[in-house]
Amino acid sequence: MTRLGDICIKIGSGATPKGGKEAYKPSGIPIIRSQNILDWSFTDENLAFIDNEQANSLANVEVMPGDVLVNITGNSVARACLVPSSKTPARVNQHVSILRAGEQLDPTYLLCIVQSQKAHLLKLASSGATRNALTKGMLEALEIELPALSYQRAVARIIDTIQSKIQVNTK
Repeated sequence: MTRLGDICIKIGSGATPKGGKEAYKPSGIPIIRSQNILDWSFTDENLAFIDNEQANSLANVEVMPGDVLVNITGNSVARACLVPSSKTPARVNQHVSILRAGEQLDPTYLLCIVQSQKAHLLKLASSGATRNALTKGMLEALEIELPALSYQRAVARIIDTIQSKIQVNTK
């Protein structure tokens, strides 16, 4: 078993720009919030935007292609998806965590593992606080099987095929 913290090059949540919702712009750099993250998929509905100056102040929470996004607070805790490349560069707010796979981890396989651990993540999130929440430490400590990269990529191809079929059927 391998800890996510040992094979991800980034695990961390974002922030809300100063001024909160009122600081959002009609266009610009996307700021991804928990409502944009569904299980296995991303929705553009109510996607918020910030300007370059705001984005520069949130540079440490920049989202890159291949990042897995996980909701870490509230009723949608543990929902996860891959960020669409078309939405990058982007930032995330404090309710979303970025999991960035290291060299020995395929991003789609990482998403598959996170989704397969959802029941465990929900249990972790409900322990203690008045509000469901996952911490950086909880995500770092999550133990997963780490098969060979060739196996991960084979699993990822199957998952990508299924997700593509779902998208076609949804349209």
